[in-house]
Amino acid sequence: MTAPRLIRKDKNPTISALLGVAAIQIVVGVLGWSVYGDRFGWLDWVITYSGAIYIGLSILARQYRLIAAVIGATLYGAFLVFQATRSIELLMSGPIFKVPVVILLLVALVSALRRLAAPPARAGNSGAAEAAPRPRL
Repeated sequence: MTAPRLIRKDKNPTISALLGVAAIQIVVGVLGWSVYGDRFGWLDWVITYSGAIYIGLSILARQYRLIAAVIGATLYGAFLVFQATRSIELLMSGPIFKVPVVILLLVALVSALRRLAAPPARAGNSGAAEAAPRPRL
């Protein structure tokens, strides 16, 4: 049994994971803005526009998967540390959004590391082993 043409196996899960993080950040920001309106602070705008950063990282991940995944995880980790320094209650708020983001960033890191550790592909039936290009970081 074959899958329909529109449903294909993802060739770069790092890109998909980073786009998922971008979508979550944008949705959280837009929902927060619609609820809080005039009390929407600078940190809330940072959360909203961080979606654009993760979109940019997903574009970068086409060539440099590991670098994009590490930058994305580092940015979100720094955001969580910043929240923890302000108050533990702030860090513990919103687990319905934070847990999926952390999981997606872990998926991005693991898929980038697996791609880096993959053995080089062998040449076709020519019998001579040609050097396959190494995956980019």
